Amino acid sequence: MRRRSRIGLALLAVLGITIFSFTGLVIYFSQIRINDIQEQAERMAALRHRYQTSYTAREEQAFVNFDLMKNDLRLNEIQLLATHNSYKKLGSAIAKAIIWLGNRTEANALKYHNNNLTEQLDDGVRSFELDLRCRKGDFEVIHAPLMDNSSTCPRFELALEEILLWSLHNPGHIPLVFLLELKGDWMFLDPALHGFTSEELSRLDGMIKDTFGEKLFSPGDLVLPGETLNGAVRERGWPLLKDLRGKVIFILHPGRYTESYLHLHPTFMEMAAFPASQGDDTDNSYASFIVHNDPCVETINRLISENYIVRTRLDCNLIVDEKRFRKGLASGAQILTTDYGPNHNIEGTDYVAYPEEGRTVIANPVIVK
Repeated sequence: MRRRSRIGLALLAVLGITIFSFTGLVIYFSQIRINDIQEQAERMAALRHRYQTSYTAREEQAFVNFDLMKNDLRLNEIQLLATHNSYKKLGSAIAKAIIWLGNRTEANALKYHNNNLTEQLDDGVRSFELDLRCRKGDFEVIHAPLMDNSSTCPRFELALEEILLWSLHNPGHIPLVFLLELKGDWMFLDPALHGFTSEELSRLDGMIKDTFGEKLFSPGDLVLPGETLNGAVRERGWPLLKDLRGKVIFILHPGRYTESYLHLHPTFMEMAAFPASQGDDTDNSYASFIVHNDPCVETINRLISENYIVRTRLDCNLIVDEKRFRKGLASGAQILTTDYGPNHNIEGTDYVAYPEEGRTVIANPVIVK
């Protein structure tokens, strides 16, 4: 009996230590999010003061390889260097160690850290990717709950304000393009997370439209009454770049919420964001932007010849692959996404995936001969 009692006590002790350790980790990872929210609020207060006192607008021409004042390029006739998971901070070494136990490749692929949105904008980045999650009715910008939740702009509402402030104080900038991915995975790690309902999709639309007003270029600015978005792009194409300077564009990443979003706006006229298609799927009413992460030259060449704007990735999992980079450029994809943006924080390399040395925006050599 005594031996059984000792075994029982040992098991209880192990169980207690396990519960205590797990609870401690949850508190630790949750505190990272709380700290980031506080840091974002403080940085936004500093930014508001900076714009009122000492900010000097960036010289847009310095980032562009064509004459901004004398060109007849359309939106689909340029290539933009974009950052991948543009909000992401390096995060916790403890979390990466835990992830490494299950998937070494995934853990190693998370070892990057983007600068905040304003710093990236100041460095010439004009296209971004933001992952959105719904938490207790708020929209938050994070990668994965708990395990990789460190963000430079966790509160989406403040992120929109940050973008607006920069845009207002840099008139005439190349249109800013934001790919929004609405996430619904790994929600069991944070019971406060929930999926996007139609009500929340509508509220997200309203938040974007209310923030940017006439600065927003949306599907309703492209389609005619009774026309599909796909038809408008294929038949009439995109506006001139000069008419979109100073504008902001949002794209909804293809995924589980695309159909719900389309159901809200069957005529496309009131949409805040362009719903994107995946791969080479253009047999639908909404294809305009395409997410094609594999830089397949033949497929993307065909898509851009039909007036679609394509996003591809110049690198993946922090692997610098010259062949993949060259394929990305040769494909003519207009949004070229990388982990290696200007002044990145990746250790051990000074490589930046510029489409042209020192330039983040170039005339698309595949389209503009």
